[in-house]
Amino acid sequence: MGWRLAGFECDPTMTVMDLGRGAPPAVLQDWLEPLCVAALNTPANRASGRVFLRVLRDAVFGGPGSSDLLLPRTGLSELFPEPAARWLVANGHQFRRGQSVDRLDSSADGRPSIDGQTFDQVVLATGATAMARMTASINPEWSRRCAALEHQAILTVYIAEPALRLAQPMTALRSGVHGPAQFVFDLKALGHAAPLFAFVASAADAALHDGVVVAAQRVLDQARIAFPGFFGQSTVRHAAAERRATFACTTGLHRPGHQVARHVLAAGDHLDGPYPATLEGAIRSGQAAANCLGPG
Repeated sequence: MGWRLAGFECDPTMTVMDLGRGAPPAVLQDWLEPLCVAALNTPANRASGRVFLRVLRDAVFGGPGSSDLLLPRTGLSELFPEPAARWLVANGHQFRRGQSVDRLDSSADGRPSIDGQTFDQVVLATGATAMARMTASINPEWSRRCAALEHQAILTVYIAEPALRLAQPMTALRSGVHGPAQFVFDLKALGHAAPLFAFVASAADAALHDGVVVAAQRVLDQARIAFPGFFGQSTVRHAAAERRATFACTTGLHRPGHQVARHVLAAGDHLDGPYPATLEGAIRSGQAAANCLGPG
């Protein structure tokens, strides 16, 4: 209620942990911290309170459906980029797969040039590292800001257990001393053929301190504690660590804007905007860049 009365605004220097000062420990441990890590992929003692409040405002008071949790029953490639690629081809546009971009320069007439080929306008929609590399020659300051972004890791550990079925496809876990994962997904309930469970640890930099193998074993131990009688004979099928999964959504962060140079725009969830590194943020960024496109 206090956050709502304040218009879901706070001092930009406040962390999410600052927002929760004075709340009961159970509220911090079981609600505030897991929600912060899930939404911002940044520990609550470093995460931006302002961004966290914006997410809460839009989810809780954004109208019907705003807080609905949607879990895809197919891979993300088929959910978003593959249909977009098919639409482009069906409407007469070129779509080139597997073609990397090494250089982005300005041609003699000021238009952007990609590996020697001139274009009227360019929208960069890559990760921050690639953006920083490609824009170094056309806007060094923008490139440096992009390269300066900190990143946070996400660890996903896949474990099979034929005898277990969860009440819901996604279940929260208590992370901490018993293990780093905050959530587990029942992939069979989401259309996967095998009885496979994906344990996800966000803000996983500390968990990966001793390597992926050690972290995955801790997750397996956590699974056995969280689900007594299960995972006793299980082994880790696969562990994937994305060490630069998202930018660190910390306080006072100055993210790069969408305008890189004349005729060059950027789109990505790490660019300036109201949201953390989420699909929602990426889509809004892409729409913003598309709306800026115009003739010449």
